[in-house]
Amino acid sequence: MNLNGIDLENLRLVNGECIIKLHSLTEDEIDFNGGKLKIVNKVKNYIQEVDPQYMFDLVDGMKKSRYKDKSLAKEYTRIVAESQREADENKEDIQGKQAVRRGKIVKIAERDLSYQGWDYDCEFDAVEGDDVWFDATFTREMITEGEGGCIIDGKVYLTISKKSIYAAKRGDEIISLNGYVIGKLLGNERKFGSIHMVDNDIQRVEVVVPNARTPRYASPDVWTNTEVKKGDVVCVKSVFATKLDPTLAKTTEYVRFQPRVIMAYER
Repeated sequence: MNLNGIDLENLRLVNGECIIKLHSLTEDEIDFNGGKLKIVNKVKNYIQEVDPQYMFDLVDGMKKSRYKDKSLAKEYTRIVAESQREADENKEDIQGKQAVRRGKIVKIAERDLSYQGWDYDCEFDAVEGDDVWFDATFTREMITEGEGGCIIDGKVYLTISKKSIYAAKRGDEIISLNGYVIGKLLGNERKFGSIHMVDNDIQRVEVVVPNARTPRYASPDVWTNTEVKKGDVVCVKSVFATKLDPTLAKTTEYVRFQPRVIMAYER
């Protein structure tokens, strides 16, 4: 849906979508040293792939030396030059990596269309005014195609399927949406006698917010839900433990996953 020229106040949604207001399309600023640090596209590539703290420490060190430490300045220049070279060679989608995936619901569909081509369905507990995390695919489409939303008074409005919204925050409370489990990553180290091994394919996750609803599947003979409670430690394939907000301006370290992908409990 293209929202350009549409009166949002009087718009009625009947196809299972929400309208979400974003502060911008990309995350270009992060909190740093009590202020805001503007991240330019070329440098963002380097920070995204490596430890951001390393770049911050370089900048902080240069400031403390009043920019007289030549070794720090040389290292900073090397990193920027390398990131520019890699960005040019790899042509990575920097904007895509920084696409905003959080916003405020301003409109919710009055009716749904059942599965809508998805393989699951679930009751939707969000309300207008909720701050939510959602799939960044919709933001990327607005960035690359200019479709799916509009910009009014500097604010971005996107139409997003209810099923692509994973969690809401009301005050200090995080609420599970669409049957997703919200958790925090734990270390993967396992000990066998005196040998420590890391399994990079399996991720251990502590449940922070259990799923409030149980998803229903179009193929119930294929998928089975696993019940969890707060504090449980479960194992899932690493690919399924997806961060709610992996951008540089991340609002949380939590991950989300559906109860059907849980492989094991830890007792």
